[in-house]
Amino acid sequence: MSNKLLAKALEELHQLQKQGSIFRSSDFSGKNRTYLKKAGYIKPIIRGWYHQSHPADRDGDSTAWHSGYWEFVAKYLHERFGDDYCLNPEISLLIHTRYSIIPKQIVIITKKSSTAKVTLPHNSSLFIYPEKKRFPDETVRVNHLNIYTLEEALCRVGIRFFRDNQEEIEIALSMIKDISGVLNILLTRDRMDDAASRICGALKLAGREEDALRLKRVYETTTFKPVSTANPFDKQEPFLVSSTKHNPYSLRLQSIWTKYSTIIASMDINPKKQKTPIDIEKIIEDMEEKYQADAYHSLSIEGYQVSRELIDKVSSGKWNPAQNREDKDIKNALAARGYYEAFETVKQTIIHSIQKGEEITRKLAAEHHKWYHQLFAPSVRTGIIEAKHLAGYRTHQVYLRGSQHVPFPRTAVVDAMETYFELLEKEQDPIVCAILGHFVFGFIHPYMDGNGRMARFVMNAIFVSNGYPWVVIKVEDRNTYMQALERASVDGDIKPFARFVLEN
Repeated sequence: MSNKLLAKALEELHQLQKQGSIFRSSDFSGKNRTYLKKAGYIKPIIRGWYHQSHPADRDGDSTAWHSGYWEFVAKYLHERFGDDYCLNPEISLLIHTRYSIIPKQIVIITKKSSTAKVTLPHNSSLFIYPEKKRFPDETVRVNHLNIYTLEEALCRVGIRFFRDNQEEIEIALSMIKDISGVLNILLTRDRMDDAASRICGALKLAGREEDALRLKRVYETTTFKPVSTANPFDKQEPFLVSSTKHNPYSLRLQSIWTKYSTIIASMDINPKKQKTPIDIEKIIEDMEEKYQADAYHSLSIEGYQVSRELIDKVSSGKWNPAQNREDKDIKNALAARGYYEAFETVKQTIIHSIQKGEEITRKLAAEHHKWYHQLFAPSVRTGIIEAKHLAGYRTHQVYLRGSQHVPFPRTAVVDAMETYFELLEKEQDPIVCAILGHFVFGFIHPYMDGNGRMARFVMNAIFVSNGYPWVVIKVEDRNTYMQALERASVDGDIKPFARFVLEN
């Protein structure tokens, strides 16, 4: 294949990418599809469908597929069924509550079709079956997908979903300010007695006694069927406390924090520390002693090729690329310089917090932007990246390499970060605060780059300000570290990450 043929194919791909990252075979002219596939710029999904990729992607890398997953589902279902399909109640409810994990299987009901399973990359699939009688009278479109309304999805999911997904049910209920819509579904659909009891019990557990009693009274006087107020969940306490927020992203963060803080606080490994006066001079000395190791490991975890000599040269001011040819390793050196400047700013934040007797968590909302600015300021000064990247939070969707977790969309980041800092300030246990400060920051992923370094800065600022040592996470432990974060993000298990941090 000549470079000219590939270049022509890439130009066509560039034009197609303006409409998305999922393509049909018929979108390509001539042999362009063959050239692009051979070069690794597109990969097959099922016969006739492709997603964009990159030649550098390794076998088994799911990032490119996950970035186009929902787009494929929407385009495939629309092409095959038009509007005569709907995702089942369970997936519909997860979409409404902005569930962040790519599901392994999506179930679709149609007005007319044969039952079929469509196998997709990375062990995912679609399961399609006809269900004309139970096809919803009303659907809504979210992200170009036809789904049940939130109220009907809540009424349609069964007891097993309630027990396995208590957080999602609580988030869904919190999104519904007035239960009139729920009552309308319960009273106009067949066989809703059990659903009425489940929702009534969930409302009562959530502290919405008046809504629970209203639902019970209206349903019983209308249908003459008894409604139970028994708790439908396995857990006896709610994940969400009474909240004025109705944003599903903010509600999810509150739920995560409540669930995980209880678990961390109860772990045997959680160190208990006597309140003693904090020695600022000792803190500064400890941070300066750990700086070189921390910079080396933190940058190496993110894939930068840095040496301890380079870090020492950058921090001492001896790095001079204008006069020394060996200093022209721009990318890695600028990352090292940015880390040094950010580290110094974090140190000053900690010192000022202690000197003024202020809780570090009250300063983080303003200070974290300064840290981020310092992290990338050297790259901006040299023109490696554009100045607009220092303006603030990300303006595009991001995907995490090798993870099923998809960070919140850019439109949700500001509200999510506001909730994040509120949760930090309310948390009384510094150990919980530091661990979840790290985890939730990465879960939101508010910046286009540098989120891992920033999350570790937040964690250590909280630790050090409360008299605990600065934690250095070593590059040799990267796989364990990343797997623990994935367990917390996808499997709902914070213990491996908490244990990993505390053992360090």
